Amino acid sequence: MEVFNVEKISYTYKNGKTAVDGVSFSVANGESLTIIGTNGSGKSTLLYLLDGLLIPESGSMRIFGKDASNGFLSDFRQRISLLFQNPHAQLFLLSVWDELCFGPSQLELDKAEIQKRAEDILGLFGIEHLRDRGPWDLSGGEMKKVALGTCLSINPDVLLLDEPTTGLDPRSQVEIVDLINELRKAGKTIITATHDLGIIEDISDRTIVLGEDHRILLQGKPWVVMADTETLLQANLIHRHVHRHCWYVHEHSHSGRHEHEHMVLHDVLTSPPSPPSTEGRHGGVNEEGVLKMTDLEKLKKLLEHWAEHNEEHVSTYLEWAEKADASGEKELYKILREIAENTKKMDGLFEKAKKIIESK
Repeated sequence: MEVFNVEKISYTYKNGKTAVDGVSFSVANGESLTIIGTNGSGKSTLLYLLDGLLIPESGSMRIFGKDASNGFLSDFRQRISLLFQNPHAQLFLLSVWDELCFGPSQLELDKAEIQKRAEDILGLFGIEHLRDRGPWDLSGGEMKKVALGTCLSINPDVLLLDEPTTGLDPRSQVEIVDLINELRKAGKTIITATHDLGIIEDISDRTIVLGEDHRILLQGKPWVVMADTETLLQANLIHRHVHRHCWYVHEHSHSGRHEHEHMVLHDVLTSPPSPPSTEGRHGGVNEEGVLKMTDLEKLKKLLEHWAEHNEEHVSTYLEWAEKADASGEKELYKILREIAENTKKMDGLFEKAKKIIESK
């Protein structure tokens, strides 16, 4: 069953700014979808439309099979819950306990059930110590956890999450990712808007890329989307950056999160640039040493660099293969396994090449 089916919906704010322009997609029951795009691409507005806070100016929208093009139906309120990007917009009561009890109290549950749900949320996030604190007296990460807790307290079928990991420390980010995956296992339908490319392969079955023109640029499996460098560049989600490694220059596409997992667009051995003079970098090669290198010595360093990271590349291809297998993409799984195996064989070739150079 489709939870959402939207066809060519658009929305323009009163100031004349278009936020969503002719967007069409559907979301199946139990699916975890990520919507990625740079700031201002329309991610939040799209969630507001799905939550009924805004009504599309054009196009059609069906939710749980019912027409919602002209407004949200009242029975959707219990089934769909939205986490705002800024928790200040979501928390308004005098204590964390009151916040967690508010949603269930609107469902006309008995007092014991309301309190049980609030206690469960406190335990789930490990925030029992915040029970009597006011929302204004919390850190940004604590506020985000409480805001997400208020969404979960009504036990919705659908969660709309707007930048759930923004502003969180690394440990809290991992906790949120783990929680999203637990909710996926529980059968919840989850739509996450984010520009954090580091989490989309971990939490989603499918990814939509919104461009700066507020239209969909690409839809597909998250690892397929991440491999489409040109589309990510077009969406301003990654950028090209030239790295200088003392003896050679190569251009990378950066997602802003990974250390050496970025995608190589172009590699070229050049005459030595002006490298840092700091000793100990890249095997202790300083500016004077680089200038004295022969071409073969530079090539040796280049081979050492790629040999050093070859194992990481093999691990990445194997990880992609497992994800393809889990998604039923058997042919893609076989291809990625073959790529990993062939890449692993390059270890020996690197060693042979280095020995040839060393013998000169």
